[in-house]
Amino acid sequence: MKVVDFETPGDPDVLQIGARELPNLALLTCHIIIQVAAAGLNVHDTWIRQGTLVYRFRSRPCLGYECSGKVVAVGSGVNEFKVGDEVCAFLGNDGGAYAEFVRVSPSNVLRIPSRVSLVEAAALPKASQLTYFALSVLTNVTLGDTVLIHETAAAIDVIAIQYVKHIGCEVFAVAGTEEKLRYCKMLGADVCINYRKEDFCKCAKAETGGKGVNIILDVSGRDNFQKNMDCLARGGSLVISGFKTGSLVELDLSSLMKKDISVIGADIWNLNHRRMSQLWSDVAEKIWPLIENGRIKPIIGKIFTFAEAADAHRAFEECSIFGKLLLVPE
Repeated sequence: MKVVDFETPGDPDVLQIGARELPNLALLTCHIIIQVAAAGLNVHDTWIRQGTLVYRFRSRPCLGYECSGKVVAVGSGVNEFKVGDEVCAFLGNDGGAYAEFVRVSPSNVLRIPSRVSLVEAAALPKASQLTYFALSVLTNVTLGDTVLIHETAAAIDVIAIQYVKHIGCEVFAVAGTEEKLRYCKMLGADVCINYRKEDFCKCAKAETGGKGVNIILDVSGRDNFQKNMDCLARGGSLVISGFKTGSLVELDLSSLMKKDISVIGADIWNLNHRRMSQLWSDVAEKIWPLIENGRIKPIIGKIFTFAEAADAHRAFEECSIFGKLLLVPE
C-alpha cells in the first residue's frame, strides 16, 4: 500500500511516497482495518519527522495519528463495527494514518456524526477529545466562566471555542492575524485579541474588570506561561496541552498560592485503554450531538494529497492557514 514515509529525520522535504505491506489480517482478532479517506496533521507528526520525538519501541516511525475512512475488515472478536461503516479514529502513539489502510483498535474508533463528510471527519478525533478532556474532565468548565483560548496549528481552538460557547461561557480568542480573528469571531468568540498588536493579558484583564479569566487553554508552553499566570483570576486554571515554544519555565510557587491557581497538563496521547475508551464514550455523548445539530462545525483549512505532504507540513509549521490541515491518498 502507498504511505507517506521518510528515511532520515529532517525538514519537510524528507517526506516521500513509499510502500508498506497491508495490515496483517491474521492479527485482526480484536482490530478493524480502515481504508483511509483522510488523515489529520498534528504536531506529533512534525516532531517525529524532525527526529525530536522518538518512540523506542518502534523501529520505523509511522506518521499520522488521526484519520477518517471506511471499515473494510473486522476481526472475529469485534462486535461494534461492520464492513462499510464510515468512521474516524484517534490512533494515539501507534500512528500509521498516512497510509491507504490502517489497523485500529475499536476502542479508538467512532462512527462519524451526521452533517460531516467522510473527509471532514478526519478533523474531529484529536480536537474533540482534547477539548472535552481539557475543558470538561480536567477543569469542568461551567456556565458563566470566562475562557481564554490560544490559537493552535492543529485547529483544537476551532472545536474548543464552539464547545465552551455552547456551554454559556464568555470566550476570549487569541490569534496572530486579523483573518484568524475573524474566523474566531464567526465561531462565537466574544473578545478577539491580536497578540502581535496587543498584550493579551492586559486586554483580558481590562475586559474582566481586572479579575482575569477562569480558564486558559494553551499549547505554546514557555513563551506564554508567565502572562497566562498573570491573566488568571483567583481560583483559575491553566491547561497546557503542548509546549511548542519550550517546556522549561521558572515559577514562583507563591503566585500559585496567592491566587489559588491550578496548572494542569492535558495529554491524551498516553491515556491507557480504559481511559481512552471512556473519553471516546464521553465525546460520543457530549460532542457528537453538537456536531449533528450544527452547533459545532469542523473548519478545514486546506486539503493536501499524499504527494503534497511536504507542503502540508510546511504550512502546518508556519501556522499560515486557519483550520485543520488534512492529507488524502489521492
